[in-house]
Amino acid sequence: MFGISAALTTPYTNDGHVDADRLNTHIKHVLTDGCSSVTLFGTTGEGASVPCGARLEMLGAAIADGINPEQLVLCLHGAATAKVIDQVKSALEMGVGRFLLPPPCYFNQPSDQGLFDWFATVLSAFSGTPAQFILYHIPQVIGVGLSIDLVKRLKEAHPDQVFGVKDSSGSFENTKQLLQLPGLEILVGDERQLAACARIGAAGAISGIANVFAGRLARVLREGVDDTQINTLVDAVLTFPVTPAVKSLVAHRYNDAEWRRTGAPLVATPDTGYTTLAAAYDAVRASD
Repeated sequence: MFGISAALTTPYTNDGHVDADRLNTHIKHVLTDGCSSVTLFGTTGEGASVPCGARLEMLGAAIADGINPEQLVLCLHGAATAKVIDQVKSALEMGVGRFLLPPPCYFNQPSDQGLFDWFATVLSAFSGTPAQFILYHIPQVIGVGLSIDLVKRLKEAHPDQVFGVKDSSGSFENTKQLLQLPGLEILVGDERQLAACARIGAAGAISGIANVFAGRLARVLREGVDDTQINTLVDAVLTFPVTPAVKSLVAHRYNDAEWRRTGAPLVATPDTGYTTLAAAYDAVRASD
């Protein structure tokens, strides 16, 4: 089973660079807390704001600091297939073999055939390699979704490369349909649906809340039972812009205000919101 992967939030230095020391310390904490892996530079990790070179540099820094590359998942970014392929090649050389692959997000309502061709160009470049790809379905953020038929076609055409799907649509019905496709690891994006999805075969989650409560989510996945305190915390997070809110939780966890810093165009959660989120975090921690 894939397990719980923290959708890592990304710390910044005061000059706007990724803070490798804080990032690596955080990775080690969440792996100890109950994550089977971490996913770098996805939506929660502000990956679209982090240059490709910096993403690969941080990947290398994590490995150099003793983090097992097999526990690292790299979210890929780029509309040009060649750019995406280059990122995968560089990460493979470091020993990283799993990748979260969103569709290209600049184009207006691309057809399923166009998306199939785009994904196939990337996937076919790694035939015979250990690279495995998790297709990323998050249409409400990037404006491009992955239909069930498209996922099925891609799995059939590239069975060794297409490992699974991260379904961040928030639609339980969509997740149920994905779980009917053979040979795919289906990962949940909305923690409030994790228990129900686990009961019908979901393999895990790539989760923002795993930045602070990985062990609680691992138990939900293992037992298939809702954690009402976690669900309430998710509800609180969703009343704010999500990525800065998750950073607020991490900042409170470590008592380290530097974690609140975001990269443009995002802005940090206001102090009043931070106070609300800190109280929500404390309520969950008190129930441990």
